[in-house]
Amino acid sequence: MPETGVEAKGFNYVTKDGNLLDQKITAGLFTGALGTPEVDLVNGGRSFTLKTISTSGLQPHTRGKGFNSGTVTDEKTIYTMGQDRDVEFYLDRQEVDETNQELAMANISNVFITEQVQPELDSYRFSKMATSFDNIDTSDTAGNLLAKTHKVEETLDATNAYSQLKTGIGKIRKYGTQNLVGYVSSEVMDSLERSKEFTRNITNQNVGTTALESRITSIDGVQLIEVYEPNRFMTKYDFKDGAKPTEDAKAINFLIVAKPSIISIVKENAVFLFAPGQHTDGDGYLYQNRLYHDLFIKKHKRDGIFVSVKKA
Repeated sequence: MPETGVEAKGFNYVTKDGNLLDQKITAGLFTGALGTPEVDLVNGGRSFTLKTISTSGLQPHTRGKGFNSGTVTDEKTIYTMGQDRDVEFYLDRQEVDETNQELAMANISNVFITEQVQPELDSYRFSKMATSFDNIDTSDTAGNLLAKTHKVEETLDATNAYSQLKTGIGKIRKYGTQNLVGYVSSEVMDSLERSKEFTRNITNQNVGTTALESRITSIDGVQLIEVYEPNRFMTKYDFKDGAKPTEDAKAINFLIVAKPSIISIVKENAVFLFAPGQHTDGDGYLYQNRLYHDLFIKKHKRDGIFVSVKKA
């Protein structure tokens, strides 16, 4: 740990490159396509407030009576990121370029973000959306109805993958196809390529070497993203050390998500690299990283998610 009174000597790279670090994380996420909200963070960068405005509708006009009275509701919701994650690494002098500590910090952060942070964030987000209709209170009539209509457990293959995806899209098409993102497993993408539900003709009109790309990137205007890392696309994880699928986790076939229905956010809180003499853990460098992240599903738009889970 840093010595008492010495922490000030350690430089928090978030103060300089915070936005760049956040963008680096988001850029490598499958779920990056869901977008990042523009919010003002408070509570040490862990909380933010979003406003939701709703109005009543038009009413029949009565001559001589004037205008009918309507209502406007301006609701403010405070969201606090529930995932507070940190780690520190000790590095021997031999592993750090002492002539360029900033480059050393960048290299360490790059490996850490790519191999640990990005997989964890995707895993957390996918699993939270996939289980959003589980364990709904019996008194929540609307929620229990959605659990029956917006989540299915099924086996997909070349005979039904296309039609089942179309069904999922149809459930949330009201949000506009331009606002929908479809995440599919590689197994489902393979089934789409070999689908027996439609026919395709491939015509080569180019001269010379041609690259054949048969992956399906959209259906009915809805972008499809293949999640080619299956360990990120499960229903349940153990987050004690990174993200590891639990024994009872189920594979996700596909997720159709309306971007207006969710809020996905990540924020680096602190990234330190302490040189020898600035800490008491040995004659080497100490790297520390702490970040907040979460995914929130808006209750009034929770019907903007459709999930298909692989049948056991």
